[in-house]
Amino acid sequence: MTVLDVTGLTAGYGRVEVLHGVDVAVAPGEIVALVGSNGAGKTTLLRSISGQVAARGGLIRFAGADITGQPVEAVVRRGLAHVPEGRRLFAGLSVRDNLRLGGWATHSADLDRVLGLFPQLTGRLSQVAGTLSGGEQQMCAIARGLMNRPKLIMIDELSLGLAPLVVDEILARLPDIAAAGTAILLVEQDVDTALSVSARGYVLETGTIALSGPSPQLRADPRIQRVYLPGEWLG
Repeated sequence: MTVLDVTGLTAGYGRVEVLHGVDVAVAPGEIVALVGSNGAGKTTLLRSISGQVAARGGLIRFAGADITGQPVEAVVRRGLAHVPEGRRLFAGLSVRDNLRLGGWATHSADLDRVLGLFPQLTGRLSQVAGTLSGGEQQMCAIARGLMNRPKLIMIDELSLGLAPLVVDEILARLPDIAAAGTAILLVEQDVDTALSVSARGYVLETGTIALSGPSPQLRADPRIQRVYLPGEWLG
């Protein structure tokens, strides 16, 4: 059983094809890592799944329905949340308003729930989001995505520009999010970080899936260690 099943996906921009027959699946409540070097097509894949980039071929099934080619708003209504690279908060609005804009069915219980995950935001609700620290902005972006209790949240480059301690603090919340019923597709250029928190992983190279499998298995693979974890490579 899967909440997301991407099969043979091709997509790109203009005449340039970025994804070449990509297959990715995520089960309910699962944390899955999508890793690869800069320019491998990770962001394009997420944008294709969420409807921001049109699929040129293949199939995207979410929560049992074909969402290939559906507009962003229809995908969101089905229960898919997308936290883009760079957070993309409404910088001039308060934290509270950013969270409320995470959905149209927001209740106080939902606000309390996301604040329970990220208590640092509790004292920042009236603060303008653009004045938050980078870590607080990332927490706010993830919390906003969780406001409508999505079936799946896709997080693009969670650790980008953040101090390691802040990254660890946010990563520590991901198992709680998954345990509460929201699966996670985590895109990360930091392969060690992604494979440390996920159950399974996919390695995307030049628009194709080069490797996939359980995260511990991928982390132990000499090819992964040589290319992405040079500190681990002894060969």
